[in-house]
Amino acid sequence: MNGTGELYLIDGSSYIYRAFYAMRNLSTSRGMPTNAVYILSRMLLKLLKEKSPRHICFVLDSRGPTLRHELYDHYKATRPSMPEALQVQVPYIVQVVQALGIPQVQREGLEADDIIATLARRNAPQKNVTIISGDKDLMQLVGETVTLWDTLKDKVYGREEVKEKFGVYPEYIADLLAIMGDSSDNVPGIPGIGPKGAVDLITRFGHLDEILERASDIPADRTRKAVEEGRDQGLLGLELVRLDRDVDLGLDDDDLTIGELDRDRLAAIFEELEFKALLSEIRPEGAQEEAAFDGKIVEGLPPDGARDLGMFALAGLGSAFCDGQTCYVCLDTREYLDPLKNARVRVCLHNAKEVLVEAIRAGIEPGAEIFDVMLAAYCIDAATGQTSLEDLSRSYLSRDITSLKELLGTGRKAKTFGEMERDSILKFLAGHAQVLLPLKEELGAHMERQAVAEIFSEIEIPLVRVLAAMEATGVLIDVDLLRDISREISLTIAERQEQIHGLAGKSFNINSPKQLGEVLFEDLKLPVVRKTKTGYSTDSQVLATLASHHELPAMILDYRMLAKLKNTYVDALPAMVDPVTHRIHTRFNQAVTATGRISSSEPNLQNIPIRTETGRRIRQAFIAPEGYLILSADYSQIELRILAHISGDAALLDAFSHGVDIHTQTASQVFGVELDQVSENQRRQAKTINFGIMYGMGPHKLSGELGIKREVASRYIEQYLSRYSGVKRYMDETAQSASRHGYVKTIMGRIRSIPEIHSGNFNEREGARRIAINTPIQGSAADFIKMAMVKIHRRLEPLQSRMILQIHDELVFEVREEELDEVKAMVVHEMEHAHPLEVPVKVDVGVGRNWAEAH
Repeated sequence: MNGTGELYLIDGSSYIYRAFYAMRNLSTSRGMPTNAVYILSRMLLKLLKEKSPRHICFVLDSRGPTLRHELYDHYKATRPSMPEALQVQVPYIVQVVQALGIPQVQREGLEADDIIATLARRNAPQKNVTIISGDKDLMQLVGETVTLWDTLKDKVYGREEVKEKFGVYPEYIADLLAIMGDSSDNVPGIPGIGPKGAVDLITRFGHLDEILERASDIPADRTRKAVEEGRDQGLLGLELVRLDRDVDLGLDDDDLTIGELDRDRLAAIFEELEFKALLSEIRPEGAQEEAAFDGKIVEGLPPDGARDLGMFALAGLGSAFCDGQTCYVCLDTREYLDPLKNARVRVCLHNAKEVLVEAIRAGIEPGAEIFDVMLAAYCIDAATGQTSLEDLSRSYLSRDITSLKELLGTGRKAKTFGEMERDSILKFLAGHAQVLLPLKEELGAHMERQAVAEIFSEIEIPLVRVLAAMEATGVLIDVDLLRDISREISLTIAERQEQIHGLAGKSFNINSPKQLGEVLFEDLKLPVVRKTKTGYSTDSQVLATLASHHELPAMILDYRMLAKLKNTYVDALPAMVDPVTHRIHTRFNQAVTATGRISSSEPNLQNIPIRTETGRRIRQAFIAPEGYLILSADYSQIELRILAHISGDAALLDAFSHGVDIHTQTASQVFGVELDQVSENQRRQAKTINFGIMYGMGPHKLSGELGIKREVASRYIEQYLSRYSGVKRYMDETAQSASRHGYVKTIMGRIRSIPEIHSGNFNEREGARRIAINTPIQGSAADFIKMAMVKIHRRLEPLQSRMILQIHDELVFEVREEELDEVKAMVVHEMEHAHPLEVPVKVDVGVGRNWAEAH
């Protein structure tokens, strides 16, 4: 593509910050931070490769104050100074931009936004202008020939996309920001008017000056008063957010023309910063590595003397082993897992658990040392969600490998392996195996630099074998009982339908959001909580809010819960029973959640409710075989105990150390009553407060959870934080640290990046703050139970008892009756001593013939 009729304007100042926070601390072996340079370099290389622009520029803010700072002293005053780890990278970013031949524009006293606005206005008549930014201020420039492209989210905004995102067209964006304010730039706005109110005013009256002129016509008293009293703030805000489209730049067309790529200079920068993956991208045309495997392929297993192997296997097809020079491909499904037996071999795999499950089912005891590139990437950055081998090869090696979908095709034209040519299958398996050892080296170095190698080697890799054994074992199901429960639920659902129709006064399709919305909000006149693009919202949150107004919403919630349990579990589980083992073999997902928690799927057993009668009935169907019992071991308030440890709060530490019920103590503190005077309702509310504040719950959410007024909820939160001052200090310091560094850590050192902490969107930023506060707690709890599982698995090896399920903070076992006392004591000990804390850890244990009896 030749972009001769196009101009690309890169908001350099914005992208430097966004690149810095998009990836956690990436650094060279010498400790030099490189994350911002790396992300920005990748973005620019991709842009040049895909768009081939002729006219382009990289625009930077003035180094000193601008006219807006003179106009308003507090402009951008809330923004923290540039982190040192970013400051040292800026010179390298400038060098990269220069080496790529991209013109740079920076003027003293001018913000990048005004430079971009001027260049867009001057060029839009002749060219299609693309602004590369995520800044909402620049949305006001979007027009017929001007679009905004947020490359980090790969989202392009035209006029309609701006309207969809903000509720107004681009020409009203400045008015919108002036009215509602912009906390990221410290623009005051009109007090008392938020985004929705601002959109309503603009839709009704137009631009800000028209709104102010017709303020007396505003129907709502509160809004009219806010506009009249906030006139000066609104006008000041407009001055601050409206971009200057006619600044003197002294540029002509040639100044925006891309220059020659200085490949040697760029290579030298990438060499210094240890960007091995990017070096391959700037090779001359034709020097890129081929996606297809073109090395030496030998059919059969690798020789006995092989020590380091990359192994790629597909169940039921075969496997390939690569030693760096030769790939050995084995399509004999009786032998393709044999190298895993050898304890002297180091095998590098992708998603090792799947291969180990196959090995266990085939009667093979895996003895080889395992390295899993998927888990390594997960330890480096769990938030990306990009853990496929194709993604990892592309990200870390800059090498494309053929995906299974690309090999077999999709839709009607999709082929089976039986229809593929043998040579294509050999090359496919070999091509995947070939990248594993290079990935191991690259990812290993990354883990060392980010200090997560111990999380990988001491927790995640040993856990692979534990989860593989649990999956292979499975859990025994009473299918006949599930069929009885299905009939019971069907009768109950039919009863609920009649009751719902009776309360509504007519028959309607309960599963239709449109019809339900009409019943709730038009027939019953219940207050509208929220609307969607298609009409009234009737989601669970809305129904829970309406439950205090009428009994129908609560009945709908109960109906939905019953229908979901019936469809998801009661009717689905029997079909999932393995015909050979007569058990269900759920998948345990080790590299999915951003917190480090294990999840399950096919089926997801973590969503079976425990407090409802139907949920307990379903758990009765999870049974022990003859001669065994089900043992359930559940951490008691583990996250609150971790909060006490991390925060060092004296009141929490004292309560847990002396065995005081923490919810009763919180009720006593918040409601101002003696411990022995706390009522059940007060304890219940205190429990919601304890867990809610830990998850960053604010007054609005807490008021909904407790069914109280917002001001009362605010008072409860204030009282809680005044009594537990250590918790408040932890919350403030953790949020500040996340803002400085862009990530948070668990007790054991697991890292979670939180780039949204610097979002210009208030809601995104607040959501990121909640994540920052909760992740060290929830992530540490995840690490805690993982370490316990590894220790317990080792101690179960000589016994007949087996660990079969992990559900949140609970472990479930099949225990031989004669081993019960030994296993029970061992499980409690290992769970309570998985990692030292400043408070005692408590585990609740139950035993029964089925899961419901045990828990």
